[in-house]
Amino acid sequence: MSDEAVLEIELAGADPLAAAAVFHQHHLPQAVALVAEGCRSIVLRFDHAEPKPHRWREEAIAALARAAAPARVNAVAPALAAPDEDAMRAAIAFLHANGGVTGQLLIAGTLGGG
Repeated sequence: MSDEAVLEIELAGADPLAAAAVFHQHHLPQAVALVAEGCRSIVLRFDHAEPKPHRWREEAIAALARAAAPARVNAVAPALAAPDEDAMRAAIAFLHANGGVTGQLLIAGTLGGG
């Protein structure tokens, strides 16, 4: 088992209630299993939701991080529907490299032009 993992979370633009249900049924058990296997830093990579992600995402990541301690659990989501892959990779690298950061949801990339 690697010390670091990225878990892809695809919710396909579902409304908040449906997205939360999919996350808790399908993706949360995967994250819990990674912690049980000894992974020390997990980053959940969400697909795009909207400029202000559903509040349940922030709450779920914070609760999972508390339960997983001392392992660290964080998340990243793209600012736009078409992810800035460089920004996503940079955010993931930042989260893995910074041992004092846990329970956070970062938005990677920039919103709108100019």
